[in-house]
Amino acid sequence: MLKPFHALTFIFFGLTFSSSAIAAENEDVLTYRIAKGDTLIALADKYMLRATDFRIVQKHNRIADPLKLTVGREISIPRSVLKYQTAKARVISVRGEVFTAGADGPATPASNGQILSEGSAIATSVASFATLQLDDGSKVSLPSNSKLGIRLLRKYVLGGAIDYDFAVEKGGARSSVIPAKSTQDRYRVRTPKAVSAVRGTDFQSRYDDATGMDFAEVVEGALAVGGQGQAETSLPAGNGLAMTAKGNMIKEVLLPAPELDKPGRLQADVLVKFRARSATGAAGQRFALASDAGFVEQLADQKTVGDSAEFSDLPNGNYFIRARSISANGIEGMPVTYAFKRRLNSVGGAAGKGDEGFAFKWTGSGEGVRRYHFQLFKGSPSNVAIVDEPAIEGEQVILSDLPPGDYFWRVGAKQHAQNEYAENWMPFEKLSVAAP
Repeated sequence: MLKPFHALTFIFFGLTFSSSAIAAENEDVLTYRIAKGDTLIALADKYMLRATDFRIVQKHNRIADPLKLTVGREISIPRSVLKYQTAKARVISVRGEVFTAGADGPATPASNGQILSEGSAIATSVASFATLQLDDGSKVSLPSNSKLGIRLLRKYVLGGAIDYDFAVEKGGARSSVIPAKSTQDRYRVRTPKAVSAVRGTDFQSRYDDATGMDFAEVVEGALAVGGQGQAETSLPAGNGLAMTAKGNMIKEVLLPAPELDKPGRLQADVLVKFRARSATGAAGQRFALASDAGFVEQLADQKTVGDSAEFSDLPNGNYFIRARSISANGIEGMPVTYAFKRRLNSVGGAAGKGDEGFAFKWTGSGEGVRRYHFQLFKGSPSNVAIVDEPAIEGEQVILSDLPPGDYFWRVGAKQHAQNEYAENWMPFEKLSVAAP
């Protein structure tokens, strides 16, 4: 039997994993249309947890005789009395420090292929990410510093309806939900002060424990969001919601997706950099990196007050960048995703006067066969180069003498690796030669 989520306490990274303050289960129901030969006693035997549960259904529907039912009549059966098959949440991506815990066990490191069930929980640490895949194909992804509890994960014997219920304790969870096969399927995500009910959508549910605020943002589909003591609120695609620590609700249209400067360019420098032209009213940006377009294999996540982000230690490969503008209320806007290549081919240098003349030195890093292209311009980089050496194997050029004046120089790294050719130039450097 399902243990109430509020009874669970796990220790992750020295923090207490406690439950949502939302009440456990209310008397939600499934509907059933009476067929010829049905009796409440027969239905209880086939679909209900206990043979005596027919009395609950009888009272709920005001049925005089449990053996005499009207064919074609629809009756309501509380989900709490229905038999179900335990569904599964499979861990399909783990990066960094990710831990799971069962209803009665200690926290242990998560691993790909691990199966989670009702009453278990999963948590991510700093710079750590995880993705779960549910039996119906839906996915739930956790960014860094997040905690998620699995309250319900079941498929009812009656009609095969599914019932998934998650609790975001800290951080966030992005849900990519498969469209419902039945109107009685249910997918819910809770934060401490709100419950979001949805089918067939792409949305986020978040909780900021520093400010005590709950958030929901809908990219596709729609949510029905309810708070403690508040009427349910519809949140269609392209809209977001924030609930303050006092329970006040703020709704707004999501900011449009930001424009990124040359997002698809080859990333060859040591630091992988992106810059966004944010929408009017944006207070910051959120950038995320992944190795797949669906962001199942997420690699990094960064919130910025400004419009730019930098990522280090990214190996060569093909990646995806996703950016969202953040409003003044902390609601994250519509996302934009681009593919880009990472092929480290860095170069940087310095110039100075030595005993043998003017020395131009540089260093670089990257795979494969590398050659360097040195150029020197007098007066302006727009002039014709006075020195142009296109295939240097070493890492310096020495010029014995330069007349007085201003010079501009640069070095390009030419790389042949894995049947690909790439070229990356360092910015122009200025060298001023004074008259003796």
